[in-house]
Amino acid sequence: MKKAFGIILIIISIATKLFASGENEMNNARMNNFFNKIKNEETVTVVTLGGSITTGFNSNPISVNSWAAQTGKWLEDLGKKNNCKVNFYNRGVSGTDSAFGVARLEDHVLALNPDFVIIEYAMNDQWLDGKVRKRTYESIVRRILKETDAAILALFVNEKNPPYPSNQLEQEEICKYYNIPYVSWKECVFNENPAASFSGYFDGEEAIHPNNKGHEKIAECIIAKLSQLLALSENTSKAELNRREIPVSLNDTDFESIQYYHSKNIVPVENAGWEKSSPVHPEWKKHGNSHEGWQTNVSGAELIFEVTGSTVGITYCESDQFRDAIAWIEREDGSVTQKIPLLCYVSYRNGYYGWAYKELVNDDVVQNYKLHVQCSKRAPKSAEGKSCNITGILVGEKK
Repeated sequence: MKKAFGIILIIISIATKLFASGENEMNNARMNNFFNKIKNEETVTVVTLGGSITTGFNSNPISVNSWAAQTGKWLEDLGKKNNCKVNFYNRGVSGTDSAFGVARLEDHVLALNPDFVIIEYAMNDQWLDGKVRKRTYESIVRRILKETDAAILALFVNEKNPPYPSNQLEQEEICKYYNIPYVSWKECVFNENPAASFSGYFDGEEAIHPNNKGHEKIAECIIAKLSQLLALSENTSKAELNRREIPVSLNDTDFESIQYYHSKNIVPVENAGWEKSSPVHPEWKKHGNSHEGWQTNVSGAELIFEVTGSTVGITYCESDQFRDAIAWIEREDGSVTQKIPLLCYVSYRNGYYGWAYKELVNDDVVQNYKLHVQCSKRAPKSAEGKSCNITGILVGEKK
């Protein structure tokens, strides 16, 4: 009797571990469904989500030589062989990280009801606040899993020089937990040739954006992985996915319920000197549903918003043409957070924009906040006439 009881406990223990690791949803079930749709002559939708390496920056022409374009062509050719139409959408936006990915996810991915999504944020997330990036990246994964039946592939790219920086290790942990296959450019290259060099994959002093040869290699690694997954797929009946069985989150889930506020959907309760206007990313415009925030060149000008949540942060634009702002939160109990600088002025961004996210508060309970944004009163003479800006506000709730 004791032996039988012990066996039952072992089975329960194994089942619990499988559930925690996401095995309950069947390893590769989503990918199998995706390839079966192609084999069964169904129309499929594929979306790529990421930063400038996803948009194809530094490849020429982007529409042909970017890794996304080459991967899309391979999938489209696979579809043609099977009388399947593949709708391919590149939804990369240069200079953005997974915090901006959270802001765009509804409009640029979920609205398309994709069958397959490739996520690339290993490069840009290394510059996103470490307290934020695990939550934002995991929330993108979880929302795709919970709100669609799409398969996901993660792409990890890296910088040119040793130790080949990227945010792969953090994101790889999340992918393994959810049984999401991934492609590591670095591992792909060095597994083929331990003595390989990345120098030929970049031009001159460029250390972040691969050239045509680099994009070709990334695409080659992705296609090899997809070919492997295709070979493993079985032409069986569609696996019914129970989205409620997505395992418990590794990190706080506040970014799963995110609200993105901008000048069209929120009105400040006080506005002294700001106007409805801010830079808008041209690639975001191209994808649709882009929005403006607010900006001002008046020293000390202040905006106050009333929002409800447990997490509040601000998106803004950076370049050498802006001046800095500061922001802080006033809680229900009257306590005030420290004033956080929004570094809109970045000297080395000459002629091009950067895009940043700064979290202001991360509390354990949902409450009402007053969000204050002020154009810096102290600014160098060189900042005269320049504007500070916020492009949007992200508000989430822990549940």
